[in-house]
Amino acid sequence: MTTLQKTARNLTTISLVTLLAVASARGQGATTVLRANVPFAFEAHDTSLPAGTYQFKVRLADHSVVISGANPPDVRLQIITELSGFSVFRDTGLVFNTYEGKHVLSEIWIPGENGVLLSITPKEHTHDMVIAMISGGTAPNLSGKQIFERTCARCHGPKGQGNPAADKFFKTPVPKLSSAYVQSKSDAELKDIVSHGKGMMDPVRMGQASVQHLLDPASVDAVIEYLRTLKQP
Repeated sequence: MTTLQKTARNLTTISLVTLLAVASARGQGATTVLRANVPFAFEAHDTSLPAGTYQFKVRLADHSVVISGANPPDVRLQIITELSGFSVFRDTGLVFNTYEGKHVLSEIWIPGENGVLLSITPKEHTHDMVIAMISGGTAPNLSGKQIFERTCARCHGPKGQGNPAADKFFKTPVPKLSSAYVQSKSDAELKDIVSHGKGMMDPVRMGQASVQHLLDPASVDAVIEYLRTLKQP
């Protein structure tokens, strides 16, 4: 077997089975509190939770995760196993398995460290990632312009004045963000479009091609504030 074949085989086998066998290097009594704004309803084991801001207390001492939201009671989940080693999700925070219109909380990754597995979805599914920050931390320090350039610009153009290539790809004119049509919308309307999508437009996501996360509320506000600077005189 060649080195390339061995590498490919290794990458293939660094999957759930491999991750289950790898013990975390963190202390057994460690507790980490994360917070995140989840923009969609989701399931945590047998509990359905609405979209909203949540706190996730990862407690390795008793192998549990306690989810706290605006409305009591708290939800306690049993950790199936700790995760470490290679994972494309390790810096995203929350990983949801998405199928049949459902979002099921599957993994929690502590930024810069390891993660925990909470559920396994045997059905074919996709992933939705949401940024979670250590409680007391701050959101990634990106300006609205930087977020715009990494997300919106590829379809709407670098100055919000359109992109003929995008029009051709979607077979319909992509709205010009500098236009009166877009600029006349309220901040609330724009926030809803950025967060949830509209028509052929998906919710705005940021990241690498294979690992993208929904924008947190502060980033949504920042990109809308920048969008307002594109208004044509």
